Amino acid sequence: MPELPEVECVRRTLEPSILNRQVSRIRVEKPKLARPTPEAFRKGLTGRSITATSRHGKLLILHLDDGGIWAIHLGMTGQVISAVNRPQADHIHITVSFMDKGPKLYYRDVRRFGYMAYCPDRAALLAGPLANFGPDALGLDLETFLSGLGRRTAPMKNLLLDQRILAGVGNIYADEALHRAGISPLARPADLPQEKLITLHGVIQETLAEALEKGGSSVRNFVDAEGRAGTFQHAHRVYQRTGCDCPRCGDTIQRIVLGGRSTHFCPACQLEE
Repeated sequence: MPELPEVECVRRTLEPSILNRQVSRIRVEKPKLARPTPEAFRKGLTGRSITATSRHGKLLILHLDDGGIWAIHLGMTGQVISAVNRPQADHIHITVSFMDKGPKLYYRDVRRFGYMAYCPDRAALLAGPLANFGPDALGLDLETFLSGLGRRTAPMKNLLLDQRILAGVGNIYADEALHRAGISPLARPADLPQEKLITLHGVIQETLAEALEKGGSSVRNFVDAEGRAGTFQHAHRVYQRTGCDCPRCGDTIQRIVLGGRSTHFCPACQLEE
């Protein structure tokens, strides 16, 4: 699933090709992927120009000249592609054309868990696509981070994946950050000294920043808006490295299922207390 670094890479590569362009036509081939309905989605976007782009957590946000908002969630396998001609690929479900007849925007999604949505204003965005999103993980200040974790007794991995606490971190970066911080995914904030939580906060910021520099993680089919794969997967220390040697201590990386998610860690150097 594209996480914060991947969505931010899409935003950065998409922005130059769509900024200040006016939408002329929208083709929706899978109705459930256009919200609130295909008709409302088309009506809200057609004739509007894109004035800015932003992101919150895993949600890509395109701002329109009338105050409306075009939100894009990539789900598990979503791709946003800017191209003059339709890509030679299946599972392209939404096509957006522009008045200037330049590159079109294509939304491709193999598993169809993502979506595009039109929101008439920010209030609709907050009540809809951004409902239940906590603070964005990138650049999150230490005080807010510590307040979100509190002295909770749930496993740390589960808390990092809770988008109400930390928007944007998913399975990959939770595993990687916990390993870099030397904290077990099973550890509970209530059992950890504050110094460990402070370390984790810094490591999350460093991990996300490094992933951004390397274009994100292309574990399966992630590419940015220009079709380029990321390279951070080559720097993964534990994610999907079950049975490999831990790069810190040499012990064996293990995999468990925690909260229904595959979790990868080193039992020797990632401590619960």
